[in-house]
Amino acid sequence: MRTYRQKRHPRMPIIALAVVIATVLVVIWIVMDRLPDDNRQTEAQKPQGTQDKSGDPKTDSLPDVVVKQISKPAVIDYNELAKEGIIKDLMESRKKDLGVKNSVDLLVKSNESFTVGENTVSMEKVLEQAFAGKGKVREKELDESGAQKPVGLTTYGIYVVQPRDNIWNIHFRMLKDYYIRKGLRLEETADEPESSGMSSGVGKILKFSETMVIIYNLKEKEVTADINIIDPLGKVVIYNMDEIFALLEQIDFNHVDKLRFDGSNIWIPVH
Repeated sequence: MRTYRQKRHPRMPIIALAVVIATVLVVIWIVMDRLPDDNRQTEAQKPQGTQDKSGDPKTDSLPDVVVKQISKPAVIDYNELAKEGIIKDLMESRKKDLGVKNSVDLLVKSNESFTVGENTVSMEKVLEQAFAGKGKVREKELDESGAQKPVGLTTYGIYVVQPRDNIWNIHFRMLKDYYIRKGLRLEETADEPESSGMSSGVGKILKFSETMVIIYNLKEKEVTADINIIDPLGKVVIYNMDEIFALLEQIDFNHVDKLRFDGSNIWIPVH
């Protein structure tokens, strides 16, 4: 009796393995094909911010978000005047436009700050103190970003007090600077009293100018009412250039001796 052995089919396992591998490859292909869509969906859910070259994200495209950039006021550094650079060029340009020379060291806008030595002073803070000292509140108009509007900015002349300075000579230097731009050179004795002992017209202007300036103590960081004690490099004299020039424009120098001053007010003759 013959016994027949069942023949093996060696190709069957190979076919099965191929089917499994093909199935796995199809699954992997389906998964990989879906990944970009998922990534795009994830990216779409992220805030639509952009990034500039500096690496700082920009959020101006975010919905329902209002981005406001507050502009920083410039700082005018007195210590940079001795160097060739932006500050020196800026001050020379402003002085030329205004027609002044050595009567002030700096010309600063009302929304700027200035530095003397290690002290940085905000003109806004100085003006607020000065107004408060007179029982007044300084009004200022802001734009939508919260910064002060540049419309109507006032120019202030800053003179840094030096050794052997006194307030009278500081004011007289300012007055001479003004009249030089008018083509008139004041004599060195123009501020001295008349032979009768009465103040000259120039002297009256100088006395009145004391009521118009601000003396700021850099060390104490406060406006001072004492204009007679001047500390070298410790105080600055601040002029409202618009106000000073507006006053002087009204004075006919040919009739300067007819000015009247009572200690607080000055009367200008009209011709």
